Amino acid sequence: MPSELLDCKRILIVKLSSIGDVVMTTPVAKALRKAYPESYIAWVVEDKSKDMVIGNPYLDEVLVLERSANSKSAIGWATGFLVGLAKLAPKLRARKFDLAIDFQGLLRSALAARVSGARRRVGYDNAKEGATLFYDLHLPSHRLRVRGPQQYLNMLQLLDIVSEDLDMLVPIGDGDREFARALLASASPDCGPERFASLCPATTWKQKHWTEDGWAHLADALISDYGMLPVFVGSKADCELANRIRGMMRFEAADATGKTTLKQAAAIIEKSGLVVAVDTGLMHIAMALDRPTVGLFGPTRWRHLMKKETLAVVAKEFPCMPCLRHPTCKHFDCMKSISHEDILGAAEPLLREKKSQRPADDEYTGGDCA
Repeated sequence: MPSELLDCKRILIVKLSSIGDVVMTTPVAKALRKAYPESYIAWVVEDKSKDMVIGNPYLDEVLVLERSANSKSAIGWATGFLVGLAKLAPKLRARKFDLAIDFQGLLRSALAARVSGARRRVGYDNAKEGATLFYDLHLPSHRLRVRGPQQYLNMLQLLDIVSEDLDMLVPIGDGDREFARALLASASPDCGPERFASLCPATTWKQKHWTEDGWAHLADALISDYGMLPVFVGSKADCELANRIRGMMRFEAADATGKTTLKQAAAIIEKSGLVVAVDTGLMHIAMALDRPTVGLFGPTRWRHLMKKETLAVVAKEFPCMPCLRHPTCKHFDCMKSISHEDILGAAEPLLREKKSQRPADDEYTGGDCA
């Protein structure tokens, strides 16, 4: 390790998005703080993921990169990013960083590290989009055989920091918890602690979605068989999906979709006795909060997550898995093959003590969660 890295006074963490990946990177802040207790440690993050690091006790500052354009075209997306980065650049350079660590390994994150003005920049030797050209030091690819939080912690080996502390951190404030308490109380005043089940059916990749009728059957079963009130959680973009699912149900479910900030959604998840989610940021938040979680997987990798005792994975094996963003089928068969019985079976060990005797389905309206 270069001698100037032994005494870093000002360190920049670069992890811009997505929400789930930002959550999985949070262990590095704790590891860096432990190794450099007197150093100034900052994190540059994009606006959509900022709630996952603002309030992190191991950071001195969070620098938010806000896109200046909202276009779905590739040119508009890139232009918006570059304009936002240009606006943030003077603030980054003013911090006079000794070291910038790029945990994302893409061109945009490497550019953020470069314009920060940091004296040294480190990243992966197999980073994409030419990002490696912007690094002074590279983490060898043979150290990347693990995924998830340990992958990010392994980057710190370049600083002679070895950590296996995989605990992720989602900072939630008192105001966020009070919001969640009030919302859940208004949905069902009779529901006791952990009698809510957060359902997170949406993500930006359509191939990661499960079936709408499956969600409806699952939500009804949680009410009738477990006495839990389902609460749909998601962004404003997910409202139509949640409304369609709720319209297919026999019973009434609560809906927080589009009504919360990301931290408030995290606070609802924190109060839930069960979380069922597709591979999305809210699932990683649930994992970070150690909530009993069932994750639904198909086109994306999941085996690196299995060290979490509070996580149960439902995934059917297909020879084309994982296809990631390049599905070879038209109907996302890996996700459609999952049944609500599969999910309840995976949740059973997590809910064994929560199951209760309920009235017959035709007598039960879902109004009593006690």
